[in-house]
Amino acid sequence: MSDFHMGTGSPRGSFNPYEDFHEDDRFAEFLDYHARDRFEDAHVELVLNGDILDLLKVRVGGIWPDQITETVAVEKVRQCLAGHPVVFDALRDFLRRGRTQVTYIPGNHDIELLLPGPQQALLDRIAGPAERHRVQFVTRTEAYHLPEGIQIRHGHQWEAIHRFDYRNLMVSRAGREPVINLPWGSQFVLKVMNPAKLERYLIDHIIPLRRLMLASIVLDFRFAMKFIFKTIYHFIRTRFSPHGNIIRRFVDTLRIFRDEISPLAEFDRFAMRALRRTQGVHTLITGHSHGPRCRILENGKLYINTGSWVKIINIDLQYLGRDDGLTYAMVESTDGREPRTTLNRWYGSHRLTRTVEYLG
Repeated sequence: MSDFHMGTGSPRGSFNPYEDFHEDDRFAEFLDYHARDRFEDAHVELVLNGDILDLLKVRVGGIWPDQITETVAVEKVRQCLAGHPVVFDALRDFLRRGRTQVTYIPGNHDIELLLPGPQQALLDRIAGPAERHRVQFVTRTEAYHLPEGIQIRHGHQWEAIHRFDYRNLMVSRAGREPVINLPWGSQFVLKVMNPAKLERYLIDHIIPLRRLMLASIVLDFRFAMKFIFKTIYHFIRTRFSPHGNIIRRFVDTLRIFRDEISPLAEFDRFAMRALRRTQGVHTLITGHSHGPRCRILENGKLYINTGSWVKIINIDLQYLGRDDGLTYAMVESTDGREPRTTLNRWYGSHRLTRTVEYLG
């Protein structure tokens, strides 16, 4: 499962436009279900496939810092842990039951989990000394492989706008703590999207963004112009950042333009092309795009995107009106049998009422 985008929570009686996750109780119920009854004697591995935390939307000292040191990253993680006690209590209980394991693959919104400090903060919250060996972080690459020919990856590395250099994640600064080398996509969230949410808090819940902007030019002209000009300004500004390699930034700029004008500038096509070319992998599970998918390719390989647990409004006519929430992939494997992979939706128990978490 992927893309919860948990922030600092929504204190009762207040509205937090930067909190996107409101399924704490459902997720706790999900974990409880998969650690009991028919799963009680099974080995259950929970793979958190990126953007579980949305650290790009967490303020530190009243601002969204673009100089993200390990110290800043730890503070961000701690704020998220405090904002979602139900979720992290449930993860702790899940690990305590034994025969359970948690694997965390950082995405572009929680890349800080590649660093030891944030990892330790999360471990201290969900795992005691007896459980820590059953929590692992995928840090050397974005891809995580199951032994049966199944590859799991968040997917942001396929897009130049979100691509991190895993070998040179941190940028050294003379006499100061190193900072994360952020790609343009992260800078865009910090400099453009976050301020825009103060005016239109659902802007990052509507996809595709380009169609939203085209419609906004007609329906919300003033906001659209401000958003577009701010995007252009900060894009140019980040091209001349003092951090990182100048040549690499130039190459990344060319790749961003290529991705935007290419007919393959669609996440699912990038993913399926990678699956076709990857030897020894028959199933690819991704996240990142927030669009749940389950497709069998012409060569028999299986592509699954786990979607998101955040409410998304898709204005692409192909998907308009479809309910996409609470989806996840299930890989079931028994000795001597080929693993079975499915895309599922979690419904949980029926509730007569539900607390409304936010109203603008």
